[in-house]
Amino acid sequence: MNGTRQRQLADPNIALTAQIQAGLNDDFATLDTIILRSIDVQRIRVLLHRVEQVVCAGMARVFRHALDLAVGPAVVPELAGRLGISTRTLNRHCSGFGVHSPKTILSLARVFTVERLAEWSRQAGGQVALALGFSDRSNYRRLVRRTLGFPPTTLRSGGGTDHVVEIIVQVLATKRDPKPSQRP
Repeated sequence: MNGTRQRQLADPNIALTAQIQAGLNDDFATLDTIILRSIDVQRIRVLLHRVEQVVCAGMARVFRHALDLAVGPAVVPELAGRLGISTRTLNRHCSGFGVHSPKTILSLARVFTVERLAEWSRQAGGQVALALGFSDRSNYRRLVRRTLGFPPTTLRSGGGTDHVVEIIVQVLATKRDPKPSQRP
């Protein structure tokens, strides 16, 4: 295996894979990322199941990869690379799903990750956002407001991560194109 250790969750619906190469990416930042991705995996399963159920399997696949990237600042080309397609193709697929841009999917994944980890750790969302790479708490508040139309406090007062799951599914379903979706 070339000194690479690969671990994958037993559930094939969750693509949380860690590849650690001795001397290359065996640092604390990599280990922290792996741990953050695997915390409270049941919530991730619920979200992906709801997205697949309400929106479509193709969107659930894209969202799964966005969640993998959501523990740090992520960009659209990185998401496209994870999916094995070009940025232009990803934009086309998102359009087919009825989502304005892949950036919206990445933003929803970041919001979910911050709220999930904040609830799990019982820390303030702003603190978790800082730990996940936001340069300022207000940047996270702006992201939530821009993506969902209301502040994070409204998000939390609605019932925690389960509420966040339903809001994300609702946002994706509302933007959904009634035509059959393409599969990336």
